[in-house]
Amino acid sequence: MLPKRRNALRNRLVASAILLGLTVLLAAAVRGVPSFTQSVYLPFSRTVSGWLGVLFSFTSYAAAEILLLLAGAGGLYALLRSIVRSVRARSARPLALWGSGVLLCAAAAAFAFMLLWGGAYSAEKAETRLGFQTDRHGEDVLHRATLRYMEDVIRYAALAPRNTDGKVDAGGFDALAPEAARTVKALMEQNPSLLGRAAAPPPKRALFYPIMGMLGISGIYSPFTGEAIVSTIGTDPFQPSVMTHEMAHRLGFAAEDDANFIAYLACMASENPVFRYSGALMAFSYCYNAMTDPGYIADIGAAMRADAADALEDYSRNRAEWDRYDGPLREAAETVNNTYLQAMGQEDGVKSYGRVVDLLIALYIYEHDNK
Repeated sequence: MLPKRRNALRNRLVASAILLGLTVLLAAAVRGVPSFTQSVYLPFSRTVSGWLGVLFSFTSYAAAEILLLLAGAGGLYALLRSIVRSVRARSARPLALWGSGVLLCAAAAAFAFMLLWGGAYSAEKAETRLGFQTDRHGEDVLHRATLRYMEDVIRYAALAPRNTDGKVDAGGFDALAPEAARTVKALMEQNPSLLGRAAAPPPKRALFYPIMGMLGISGIYSPFTGEAIVSTIGTDPFQPSVMTHEMAHRLGFAAEDDANFIAYLACMASENPVFRYSGALMAFSYCYNAMTDPGYIADIGAAMRADAADALEDYSRNRAEWDRYDGPLREAAETVNNTYLQAMGQEDGVKSYGRVVDLLIALYIYEHDNK
């Protein structure tokens, strides 16, 4: 091996080790020193993430997807080039140099992830920041809360603008995205102690939404570009809650139940009836799906069939949109997501999405007690 290549290999390995070490140290700091996480890390993460989102707002499509595609193409080109060189030189050293480059890129990505946003998984939960008690409540309380959110579903289903076919028409993604930015920004101004202060660029439409559809992913947050990326699959009533969920991630609410709850608060704080309808649909869905008592389930089902025909039709339309992309990849994607969430400290894995029910019940009790 030439001295220059030998040095390059060594330098890459050393740099990778340093970056991985820094990643471990930063992870230990945010997990072990709550005051550092809340007073230093979260404000830094929110500010940088917001400005990254602004920086990449030159396109309405997700820049993260384009960068990922370019990185994959570049890595494949470099691999093929290394293989050719190895064959010609009859040596594995070019491949070793390529492997060290991949390792360095992976280490840099891990450090950037933890520095920019990954530490938010160790931040205080929303229930702690709000002072909510989320102890497990009986099925009767869940039933009452579900009825409460069902009332909102019925109310805002009637207020949502509809076309001649009865389908909710709020202008699609292009109209909903800027409204999502406005409503999250307004919620931040009303609750600075909870949400902090940061830029709130609009969510981005996913370029590869068919792939997201096959994987069953409605949205994703990219900490490397500060982008809240949302699939355009699905109907208008279900888009706002996804948009605000991903924007909540950018504000440091990494846990899925927390992001769901902030999305609900944002939607209900909006003056747009479609946003309120979306928040109500999400809250009702999670509460209804959490019920186990057959009697309560039958009671809610009968009430929906009697009074919420429009909402049931909206559910059917949205499900039909997603069913077009259903396939075997969804189960594999859920397994990967479950593993990722557990690795980031969410023991419930994908079930953590549904833990928003505890927060929704706590909010119902709070509102009921403060009427």
